[in-house]
Amino acid sequence: MHTKAERAPGAEASAETEPATEAIEAEPVTQQDEGPEDELERLVDENEDLKTEIEEMRTEMDEMRDTFYEEDTCQLQEMRRELERANKNCRILQYRLRKAERKKLRYAQTGEIDEELLRSLEQDLKVAKDVSVRLHHELENVEEKRTKTEDENEKLRQKLIEVEVTKQALQNELDKVKESQKRRGSKEVQRSDKKSAQTPTEDHNEDLKCQLAFIKEEAVLMRKKTAKIDKEKDRLEAELQKYRSFYGDLDSPHPKGEAGGPPSTRESELKLRLRLVEEEANILGRKIVELEVENRGLRAELDDLRGEGEGEGGSGGGAVGRVRVGRGHGEAMTELRQQLQLVEDEAELLRRNLADAEDHNKRVMGELNKLRFKAGTHEGGARHGGGKADALQEELKTARLQINDLSGKVMQMQYENRVLLSNMQRYDLASHLALRGCTSPRDSDAESDAGGTGPNVHRESDDDSSSSRVLPPHRKREGPVGGESDSDEVRNQTRCLTPTRGLYTPPPEVAARFLPRSSRDRQQMIDIRVEAERLGRTIDRLIADTATIIAEARVYVSNGDLYGRGSGGEEEDEGGRIREHELLYRINAQMNAFRKELQGFIDRLEVPKPEDREEEPLSVSMFQPIILLILILVLFSSLSYATIFKLVFLFTLFFVL
Repeated sequence: MHTKAERAPGAEASAETEPATEAIEAEPVTQQDEGPEDELERLVDENEDLKTEIEEMRTEMDEMRDTFYEEDTCQLQEMRRELERANKNCRILQYRLRKAERKKLRYAQTGEIDEELLRSLEQDLKVAKDVSVRLHHELENVEEKRTKTEDENEKLRQKLIEVEVTKQALQNELDKVKESQKRRGSKEVQRSDKKSAQTPTEDHNEDLKCQLAFIKEEAVLMRKKTAKIDKEKDRLEAELQKYRSFYGDLDSPHPKGEAGGPPSTRESELKLRLRLVEEEANILGRKIVELEVENRGLRAELDDLRGEGEGEGGSGGGAVGRVRVGRGHGEAMTELRQQLQLVEDEAELLRRNLADAEDHNKRVMGELNKLRFKAGTHEGGARHGGGKADALQEELKTARLQINDLSGKVMQMQYENRVLLSNMQRYDLASHLALRGCTSPRDSDAESDAGGTGPNVHRESDDDSSSSRVLPPHRKREGPVGGESDSDEVRNQTRCLTPTRGLYTPPPEVAARFLPRSSRDRQQMIDIRVEAERLGRTIDRLIADTATIIAEARVYVSNGDLYGRGSGGEEEDEGGRIREHELLYRINAQMNAFRKELQGFIDRLEVPKPEDREEEPLSVSMFQPIILLILILVLFSSLSYATIFKLVFLFTLFFVL
């Protein structure tokens, strides 16, 4: 039992091991079969890909062959067409050559004239006449347009120069206003006075800005107009170049009498020559028409004579008639040849005249281009384009404007000097009263109000004598002295015109009550010295401006001889420029003298002396009205220099005596 049981499990184990070994043996067999199958599939796919690539390459090759064949066929067809055209042209030329040879032989044998050649010559003459007339008209139109464009260009240049001058003047005014604003802003002034003084300057600045904007717009418009004119000029020059290319450049001698003179006279001469050429062309046209009529008549007579000769046939009279007809025909042909020769000579003369006109036009255009180039160089250098005399006139206008500005500045300085004199007189009177006063200011005020006698009256007389000694003896007082007070108008005028508005001082008697004597005197001396130094700086600026104007005027006067001036009016302009130069030199000399007087006044302020205090107002106040009179007489009068000198001498003698 035990053995059976033991055998049973062993059999079962052997039965289990057998299928396992079979499965292990089957697995490598399947793996070996799958490997070739995969390789086959891969090779099949590659084969398919290669087949598709081969098909694509075949299609591409077919397409390339088709395109190549198409290009070759197109080229072949074009070459065939060209060959056919060449064959046709060769046949036509051969036919014409044979025809010409036959005509040549016939004309050589018979001695007849080529009527077709005559017709072609007549046709060429007609065409040449029409072309010459048309070209003359075109040339006249082009010349008219060119003159118009040059006139417009000159006007626009003048306008541009005027605009530049006005722009420069406005820019100078704007700079002056800015400088004045900076000066006023640097000083300590009350807010109310600042507002009252700045409002007109701001309005003036706005007006100047508007004017500058308008001037810029006008300049842009002028530039556009000049660009249009340049385009029109280029177009006209292109038309002239076409005309020259049509006729060609001929080397013809320049006619006498056209080498000199301005461009306007040359243009008029050129127009006159063109009119003469047109008249010659019209005469030639009439002659050609007459020759055509005569040729037709001669042809009709020849036909009649030929018909009569053929009708008479081999008789003696017929032979004589033929001889006569031959003689008449020969005479007619000689006349025709002579007339044709005359026509050809006249056509040649017409061509020469046209060549001369073309050559002259070239020279005129070259000279005009040279003049424009020179004018452009002058404009780029110093705005001297558009005529040197006009530029000098514009510069003189600007110089006159600057002289007017200088005269205005001198007027303002005269007023400021008068204010300084009034302040100086106050200072002198205050110092004199301080030195001479023995009583208190209240007692002196009471005594002066009561109008007492004795020493008080004597003191008042001394005050009057001192005030009369301080005041200049030659003119009225223009400022308050002593206890007088300024009116509101004078006060406002002083505030508006003089930058130092704090110079107005109260009367010495009132100021003595509140200020100590040393501080009051020191303040007045400081104010007067500051005003004198400021006036000296202003005069230095004016002297520098006039010196620059004189230097520019010297340059213009010295350069004026380099330009050609032959007329009397130009000599008068030169004399006027020299007189203006002398006038500027005199103004500069007077300003230098005034500056020296002012410097002496400042020096006397540093070390005050009684003698200087007595003489200083006399010297300064004596020279001021003299300078003012000279400026007024020179700038605003048309008197001669001798009359002006006499008036100045009498004026000086009157004030000295």
